[in-house]
Amino acid sequence: MKSSRLAVLAALAVILLTASLGVWQLRRAAEKSDAQAARDAALAAPPVAVGVGGWPSAAELGSRRVELAGRFEPAGTLLLDNRTHAGVAGFHVLTPLRVEPTGRAVMVLRGWVARDVRDRTRALPFATPTEPVRIEGLALAELPQPMVLRGDDGGLSPGASILQHFDLEAWRRARAPDGAPFVVRQTSALDDGLVRDWVQPGAGVDRHYGYAVQWFALSALTAVMGWRAARRAGPRGTERPA
Repeated sequence: MKSSRLAVLAALAVILLTASLGVWQLRRAAEKSDAQAARDAALAAPPVAVGVGGWPSAAELGSRRVELAGRFEPAGTLLLDNRTHAGVAGFHVLTPLRVEPTGRAVMVLRGWVARDVRDRTRALPFATPTEPVRIEGLALAELPQPMVLRGDDGGLSPGASILQHFDLEAWRRARAPDGAPFVVRQTSALDDGLVRDWVQPGAGVDRHYGYAVQWFALSALTAVMGWRAARRAGPRGTERPA
């Protein structure tokens, strides 16, 4: 009798856990679907010309599509380490762009480049135009990045060019006091040898739905097993034959 009651209680705990995990997976799928819808709407809207007729804040841009014209500053290029594309290790390339006519710096996440297999601290060659360019992209208040240790400033010590993560405010304090309070993730083409196949916000939605189905199926299976255990226990706690 006691063992049957314990089995029923354990089944209830498993049902609650697996059902909550299934609901969480559905919530994550909905969040990603909403993020993808917002991104699609941003890409469909006309770009905002940054530096023309005023300087917008990150909140005003709100992940909108933007257009920038100016010159890259190759000396300010930063490489974000441990970024992969199609299973290949490499770097994300960040380069400041001096926007015309203001001359203010905007950090541009330009794309991905593979690592040199002979030297993990080097990227394969890529080009940075020295002539004026016009690019389009999405304005982001911050970059999606791996978890970082508290107090890590992104390694923006003098001369550092390879980072594990990019802290926009640390960059502005250390290297660009006039830097814009947002990053632009470039989406337009440019003959520079970089890959701009960005991960979509809605990537993995189907996977979340699949996980949700698995958790709910486990919850239902546990409920059936718990019901059978309760039946064996009998109405007065006496064991019934299976």
